[in-house]
Amino acid sequence: MSTLTIEDDHFELDGEPFRILAGAMHYFRVHPAYWKDRLLKLKAMGLNTVETYVAWNLHEPHEGEFHFGDWLNIERYIELAGELGLYVIVRPGPYICAEWEMGGLPAWLLKDPQMQLRCMYQPYLDAVGEYFSQLMRRLVPLQSTRGGPIIAMQVENEYGSYGNDTRYIKYLEELLRQCGVDVLLFTADGVSDEMMQYGGLPHLFKAVNFGNRPGDAFDKLREYQTSGPLLVAEFWDGWFDHWGERHHTRSAGDVARVLDDLLSEGASVNLYMFHGGTNFGFMNGANAFPSPHYTPTVTSYDYDAPLSECGDITPKYEALREVIGKYVDLPEMPDFPPVVKQAYGKVELDEWAPLLSQVDALSTPEYSTVPLPMEMYDQ
Repeated sequence: MSTLTIEDDHFELDGEPFRILAGAMHYFRVHPAYWKDRLLKLKAMGLNTVETYVAWNLHEPHEGEFHFGDWLNIERYIELAGELGLYVIVRPGPYICAEWEMGGLPAWLLKDPQMQLRCMYQPYLDAVGEYFSQLMRRLVPLQSTRGGPIIAMQVENEYGSYGNDTRYIKYLEELLRQCGVDVLLFTADGVSDEMMQYGGLPHLFKAVNFGNRPGDAFDKLREYQTSGPLLVAEFWDGWFDHWGERHHTRSAGDVARVLDDLLSEGASVNLYMFHGGTNFGFMNGANAFPSPHYTPTVTSYDYDAPLSECGDITPKYEALREVIGKYVDLPEMPDFPPVVKQAYGKVELDEWAPLLSQVDALSTPEYSTVPLPMEMYDQ
């Protein structure tokens, strides 16, 4: 059994100094057949921890209907990481952002016309409570304090970018503890006064999210957390794409330089993303900026990450591995087999059908005297 603790300006694990070197990889964006390959590549890069969000809307697509098998077998994902010698950080939300449909919140919440999300609205809290009871009874036995690989969990997600109901953050903290979570809890927010003030609680450990200028970010963090280790919960090494935009890229040299800077400060870090994967189905999220323009995310979540969407090692991977090697002893680089790909060639569509003429084949009619939101029809 292991416990991650805070001692002065550093973390300790079982009484020994420990630096978190993590990479984000979401189990629900990667086919389970590839979990092991991707996790081994994460470890080979010199990282010791994998971080993942938990997508509530996948696990409870309809109220009271829970799924934790196959692609959604988060227990197996965490167990596999532990078997490979990795620790795990879990970010269960309930809101996760993650460029995911409704930030992971299930659409059926909106069937309540009075619904108020991410605050002390009792029907919302009741739904969160039922979800956490189902999720945590699977995760609690996998905590490092019980012999598993989970060393920390996040409370909510970047709440300072959304609201200021600190009673809600306190409620979630207490709910997690009531469910049996006894590992380190933390919050993570962007680098601004408003985000740092509203995103957490004085006694909860604070982490920051950014992509550049680590010195400025740490100075701001120290205004609100004067002691303790520095943790970058999200170091943005790439970015996501919206429909109609060019693919976002960030040079390997630039990312390596900033990573070197923050590691030289003694900070712990989570690379967001290590391996992005894919927004399967219709789970790609959307933004509304520049307001009021609707900007949906594309299906790919490649993110220009060190490990590409199809699992290839990239020059960015190699550059970041070299930087990490300045601070820890790197494992020997395995001879990974090439990722098998298939080119399907040119696909020609020579038939089409007007949408409205196919309505009867696609749906059944619902009648209302006034238009209603899609969620009222379980869409």
